[in-house]
Amino acid sequence: MSEERAAAGYLAARKALVAAGTRVVSLGRLVAEHPGRADYREAWFAARAAQTAALDRVEIAYGRWQRAQLRTDAAWTATSGRAAA
Repeated sequence: MSEERAAAGYLAARKALVAAGTRVVSLGRLVAEHPGRADYREAWFAARAAQTAALDRVEIAYGRWQRAQLRTDAAWTATSGRAAA
């Protein structure tokens, strides 16, 4: 169950990262088309910061998922026929 929750957390974080990346690209195009608009640049910088934070969350969630998989594998190995042999 823990592994499933960790995987769901990773997938949610990854989805948020993709959405943030899409926003950065869109705002980057606006900035390129309208270089004089300070509000576009500010929004673009804020979106880039949000994307960086989303990337950090993905990395943390991925680590949690990997640790949950290792715990599940260790528990399964300990209770399998190998432990009795």
